[in-house]
Amino acid sequence: MFQGHSICTLDSKSRIVFPSKFRKNITPSANNKIKITRGMDKCLLVYPQDAWELIEGKLKKLNILDPKKRFFLRQFMMYAEECEIDSQNRILIPSHLINYAEIKNEILIIGLIDKLEMWSPEVKADYDKKQEYSYEEVAKMLSDELNEL
Repeated sequence: MFQGHSICTLDSKSRIVFPSKFRKNITPSANNKIKITRGMDKCLLVYPQDAWELIEGKLKKLNILDPKKRFFLRQFMMYAEECEIDSQNRILIPSHLINYAEIKNEILIIGLIDKLEMWSPEVKADYDKKQEYSYEEVAKMLSDELNEL
């Protein structure tokens, strides 16, 4: 399970050292491979290879005759890239994904249970400022749902 956050520095070759707090949660069946794709709100979604295979199974069930589902599938898969964690625990982030997420030097990585998000810290701060409700207000709105878990 991925939780918490970490800030990494992008090197001149568009690589980061993948934080050990997240690396330890990547199972051997992922084979040191992760998939990165375009997320929502200008972030990147990061899945270990084995979790990605579960996502692919769900995506295969989408009805591509539905134009909205077809559009989503095309956008989601068009940007998906396989990245390998190298012997120095680095990953290379493709330039088109760096550009999409408006990442400059630093990357904020957030654990979201079965996946990670990568953000430009500035974009994430802007996103947070634009939220209509505070964390506490949203927690209250979700309290019934959360209590059912």
